[in-house]
Amino acid sequence: MSIEKPEKLSSEKATDMEVATFLAGHIDNPCEAEVSPGQCENIRSFYIREAESLLPKMKDENAKKFLELKIKEYGEK
Repeated sequence: MSIEKPEKLSSEKATDMEVATFLAGHIDNPCEAEVSPGQCENIRSFYIREAESLLPKMKDENAKKFLELKIKEYGEK
């Protein structure tokens, strides 16, 4: 299964804050994937891993802090 990012987010055109808000929205309200017949799980962990992988590349400190707090919000549960 492949989850594609919107074109704007996969290019250099998206700002750090646009990427952070996109990922935060999906962390807050993750999609569900059917992992076996009749069994669905949300894919929040996928979005958290994506966010964690992008943090070191971000230059906007506000976007970075926002995303770090969002990861922490769900990482401690």
